[in-house]
Amino acid sequence: MIQTLPQNSISLLSADYVTILKSEYQQLLQASNHLKKLKDSLLGGGLSQETLDILVYGADFPSQPSEVAGELHEQKTFDELENHPVTQFKSSNDRENAAHEMGEIYEEDTEDDGIVSPNSDEKDDYDESRSADSVSSPAAQRTVFIRGLSERATHQDVVDAVRGGALLHLYLRPRDHAAYVSFVEPAAAVEFLQHAKTHGCHVAGKRVEVSWNDRQFYLPPYVGSKIRNGATRNLVIYNVNANITESLIRTDLEHIHNLIVITVKFKQGNAYISTNSVHNTLFARSCMMSRGTYKGMRIGFYPDECAGLPSKLPAGPKREVQPPSKMSLSASNRFQLLSLDGSGDDDVENHESLPGALSSQCLNGGINLVESRVSA
Repeated sequence: MIQTLPQNSISLLSADYVTILKSEYQQLLQASNHLKKLKDSLLGGGLSQETLDILVYGADFPSQPSEVAGELHEQKTFDELENHPVTQFKSSNDRENAAHEMGEIYEEDTEDDGIVSPNSDEKDDYDESRSADSVSSPAAQRTVFIRGLSERATHQDVVDAVRGGALLHLYLRPRDHAAYVSFVEPAAAVEFLQHAKTHGCHVAGKRVEVSWNDRQFYLPPYVGSKIRNGATRNLVIYNVNANITESLIRTDLEHIHNLIVITVKFKQGNAYISTNSVHNTLFARSCMMSRGTYKGMRIGFYPDECAGLPSKLPAGPKREVQPPSKMSLSASNRFQLLSLDGSGDDDVENHESLPGALSSQCLNGGINLVESRVSA
């Protein structure tokens, strides 16, 4: 029996409902289940709800993210969800928000030169970071500028040269022969700068200049909380499986924006991964823990070697001290080495002291080498 609804009821229903094909409805259900499983996996792998909300909704998400989620599901169509994977940025606004959320102020080099243009992403990210930083910590000076690097200088060379405090972020600009080093603690940046001005700073055997950078790196509160709980820019995989290689680790982490894997070392059954950034390392750890490849392995942090005390002497190239030439002061006879039995030494010395005379040296007691001087 088919019941006919009044005309006014049909108009009310059409205002609250959207008619779609059953196939599209099934696809929406599958996408929703997929995203729910992904969220549960990230939370189960150690990602906090606060970090997940920032990654999904942005830095200024409201206190009730579920309401925003409902609005997003009502506004987004399946085609939009399908064409916008969570690991990619499809618009400049998305990338700017992500950079602001993760505290990034140094984007990739521009195509023309290494100078940042007024409309570049780097300037936008910095302006947003600076505005947020001015509210929480307006006087935080933690970023130093290193210039004069050699053409072959690497991230590892900079890490080897920097001491005095754990690093928050390291950005290398090879075309400008420069590097931007941000410390976790502003006091460490002050100490490193003073030490560099007093004792000098050498990177890869070349003396460099160190000064304050005009743009200071912003430390988001949630990253600072993770750092206080032991997070660093270095990861360690405990009891790593034999099938985990350096190439595999680099491949699994290469999709993370602005994450630089400096070194991967295996020691005593563990894998030690050194990177350039704390906040990117937090995201890398969550991604690795959500992968089946690393299932059953504990992934944590190990101390930053840059936190060690700076050396009192500059780590410049060592100059070899040339030993003084050894000159024989006692041997006055240049033919003394020709003597085999030591006889006739006194006679030779006496003969050489007489000008114009015959000088001779006895060899083996019977053979004389005679040099005569003939006057013109």
